[in-house]
Amino acid sequence: MPKRKDSSGPGAPLWCLSYGDLVTNMLVFFVMLFAFSTLNATKFEQMAYSFVVALGGGMGVLPSNPTFSPPMPIPPDFIIQGPMTVAELYSNLGGVERSIQQQYGSEAIEVIEGANEVRVRVSGDLLFMPCSASVRPETSQILSALAPELVKAQKEGYRIYIEGHAAYTLSTCPGYIDDFHISSDRALNVLERFKSLGLDDSKMVLVGYGDNIPVGDVNTPQGQAKNRRVEITIRRD
Repeated sequence: MPKRKDSSGPGAPLWCLSYGDLVTNMLVFFVMLFAFSTLNATKFEQMAYSFVVALGGGMGVLPSNPTFSPPMPIPPDFIIQGPMTVAELYSNLGGVERSIQQQYGSEAIEVIEGANEVRVRVSGDLLFMPCSASVRPETSQILSALAPELVKAQKEGYRIYIEGHAAYTLSTCPGYIDDFHISSDRALNVLERFKSLGLDDSKMVLVGYGDNIPVGDVNTPQGQAKNRRVEITIRRD
């Protein structure tokens, strides 16, 4: 008895198997990404649909000579970014530092990178009148320039420490018992200024150190000017 000929025709090309595995793996990847992320569900579905369309997705066997459209670019709001690092924070504040120094001089501000923190040192003589804790209106823009980067840092989980420092002198300022009081009042007024610029005061800490942590020579006018300062430390707790 003669055998019946197979009339089913040739099967799909072998590369279709690899392509099918690729599409399946990518689908699993996006499902897992969705499960472990907080992306907006509607946007995720739109992105997944765009991905399938870009790959020519659909049911059935692909033609022997398929044509593919280039994949659609991923919108910025789909990109998952990690938390802001200390190096990134230092880089951002470094740009502010250069801008302030161009306007007020190199001694106005200094940004210092530490192991797990960034410290911003601002001249007290520039921010305050002698023996006063009130921020000078003409230099308050220094704090305004710093505020946007500090707001970003708070949103990334950083806490802001505002430290007031005074210079050692033989006399005290009128109206103040000692250097602790004026350094604390200066730190408080800087905190209040930052609060008015959008910072969360529950994530700020203020300290007045008096003249206990000098950074300059306590016996020279230049060193004393360096010691009169406000330091803003940004640290992730």
